[in-house]
Amino acid sequence: MVTIDTSAIANQLKRVYGQGLTDLFSRHTMTYNLFDQTKKKASVKPGGVGYYFGLRKGDIESVGARSEGQYLPEPLAGSSVQGVISPKLIYASLRLSGLAVEAGKSDVMAFVNTQGDAVKNAFNSLVVDLNRQCHGDGFGKLGTVDSATTYSLSAGATWDVGFNNDLGVRYMRKGMICDFYASGGGIDVTASSVRISSINPSTKVVTFEKGVDSYKTYHPITAAQSYSNSATSIPAASQLVRYGARDESFATSDTPVELVGLLGHYDDGTLLAAHEGITVATHPEFKANILSNSSVNRELSIDMMLASMDMTSARSGKQCSLIRLGMGQRRKYFGLLEPDVRFAAAKYKGGYEQLDFSQNGAVKMIVDPMTQPNKMFFEVDGAIKKYELMPIGWGGFDPNKMHWRENYDEATMFLRVYTNLGVEERNCLTLLSDLTEPSSSPF
Repeated sequence: MVTIDTSAIANQLKRVYGQGLTDLFSRHTMTYNLFDQTKKKASVKPGGVGYYFGLRKGDIESVGARSEGQYLPEPLAGSSVQGVISPKLIYASLRLSGLAVEAGKSDVMAFVNTQGDAVKNAFNSLVVDLNRQCHGDGFGKLGTVDSATTYSLSAGATWDVGFNNDLGVRYMRKGMICDFYASGGGIDVTASSVRISSINPSTKVVTFEKGVDSYKTYHPITAAQSYSNSATSIPAASQLVRYGARDESFATSDTPVELVGLLGHYDDGTLLAAHEGITVATHPEFKANILSNSSVNRELSIDMMLASMDMTSARSGKQCSLIRLGMGQRRKYFGLLEPDVRFAAAKYKGGYEQLDFSQNGAVKMIVDPMTQPNKMFFEVDGAIKKYELMPIGWGGFDPNKMHWRENYDEATMFLRVYTNLGVEERNCLTLLSDLTEPSSSPF
C-alpha cells in the first residue's frame, strides 16, 4: 500500500507567510536622539557656512592692590577666539526597479510592500549610522586589527580578519563597505573598498566578501577608484575605516567627514589638531580634560570618578551632571557597589538604562552599548548639542517622488541630513580613560 504523505501532496498545499521581515541584528539609536537640539531662532540656528560662536579665554586682568599714590593697574585687554560648527552631509540612498515596485505592492505577492519597506529600512540604517558616528572623532574608525592576517583576493574566496581587542566589532555591520588604513597613516591601496560579509561577535572575527572591483567605481576618494586589491596580508594594528570617511593620506589636521562625536569633543588635540575651526595647540584653553594612565588600563574606582567630576568643576566652574558609559564599565561600576546594593537602574529613552551616581542621584549615568570601551565621559548636561541645518528628509528637486533613472526602468531616492554635534564650553568635558574592560564582551 502506498501512503499519501506530505511529500506526495506538496503541490496541493498552500504556503502561509508571516507578517514582514524579522531583523537578525540589533539597532542602537540612542545617543544621537539624546542630544539637545539648538534653538530654532534664526540667530542661533545653523546656516550658511556654519554656526559661529565666540569664546572668552581670559578676563581683563587690570586688577590688583596698590598703595596710595601708586599707578593704577595696567589696562590689559582680555583674550578671545572665534569658532565655527559646520554641518556634515550624511546620506542614505536606494534604487528600485519598476518590476520590484509593482510586484511588491500587495501582501498576496510579497512579505512586505517593497517600496515602503525599503524606505523604512533606509531611514533606520541612517539613524543607526548617525548613532555610530556620535561615538567617534569624525574619521570613521570601526576597529583595529589584532594580528597580521594573510589572505588572497585573487583566489576569489572570502577572507577573515580578527579584531580581538577591547574596541572589537561593535561599530561594524554586515554589508558595510570599508577601507583599511595603516596605523595612524594613509589608506592601504591594496585593501580598499572591501565589504563585510559576516561578523562573529564571539570570536571578533570579520569575514569579508571575495575581492571585487564594483565598490570602487564611486569611491569618494578619486584615486581609490583605480586601486588594485592585491595585498596578501593586513598588518597588525591596521585600522578598518568606513568607506570614504578619511582622505587618502590621513592626518589629524584633516577636516572630519563624519559627525564629530564624543571622541572628538573629549580631546586635547591628539585626535583633532583643530576643533571647530580652533587650533588646539594655539589655544590650549579649548581642550577637554583627560584623566589617563599613559595607555595602561587600570581598574575603575569611585575615587577616579570623583576626581573626574572635580576636574570638570575646577576647569569650568560648573557641576558635572551626566556620565556616559558602555556596558563594560557599567559592569565594573556594579561590581564596586554590589556589596552595598546601592544601585537601582531605571529606564531611559530608547529603553536603555539610566543609573545614578552620588547619594542624592544628582548625576545621571547613561549606558549605551555603542559607547567607546575603556572610557567614561563626564559632562555638564547640555554642553554638547545637535546643530541641524536640515533634519532627516528626502533629497532631490521633488522630495515627494522617486526619481526615474534615465534610460532604465528604475527609480532612486535618497535621504539626507545636514547636521553635526558641537560644543562651546569644552572645558565642561572630562574623559576618564585607560579603564580595564571585563574579560568577556558581547562585541
